[in-house]
Amino acid sequence: MKPSACCYARHERTSYMIDIDSLIKTAMKSKDALALNAWRSVKAKIGMKLTEAGREAGKPLSAEEQAALVRKEIKERHEANEFLKSGQPKFEENKGIIAVLDAHLPKQLAGAEADALIDQAIASSGAQGPKDMGKVMAALRQSGTALDMAYASAKVKEKLQAKAG
Repeated sequence: MKPSACCYARHERTSYMIDIDSLIKTAMKSKDALALNAWRSVKAKIGMKLTEAGREAGKPLSAEEQAALVRKEIKERHEANEFLKSGQPKFEENKGIIAVLDAHLPKQLAGAEADALIDQAIASSGAQGPKDMGKVMAALRQSGTALDMAYASAKVKEKLQAKAG
C-alpha cells in the first residue's frame, strides 16, 4: 500500500516536515501555546501545498519549498499586524509567532557576504550586461544559499548596469 503524500513527506530522510512535527510535539509538552499555534499553521500550509492541483502524487516538498512556506507565514503575520494596533492581543500573538518562526529559518546572507556571492554568480555566468540578469539570478538560486532575492535582484541589476555602461 502506497503512503499518502503527507505521510511520505514526513518520512523523507531529512525533511523540514520532521522538524516541524518534533517542534509541535515539543510545544505541546512544554505547553507553549504560541509555538504550537505557529507550527500548526505552517504544517497546515505544507499539507495544502502537498495536495494542491497539479502536484505529482507522493512528491514531498523540498527544503526550499518548506522554508518558503514558513517565510510566507511570517509575511502574512507581518501584513496582518499592519492593520492591528500594538498592545492588542492578536498583534502580540502575531509578533510572538513571527519570532518563533523566524528563529528556526536559516539566516539569509546580507551585506558583504551577499555581494561577494553576487559577484561570483556574475563571473561564473559570464554576464556582460542587464540582458544577462536572468542567468545571474538562476545561478544565485542554484547556489542553494539563503539569500534575500529582492536584495539580490536589485544588486545584480545595479552591478550589471555598471558593467555595461
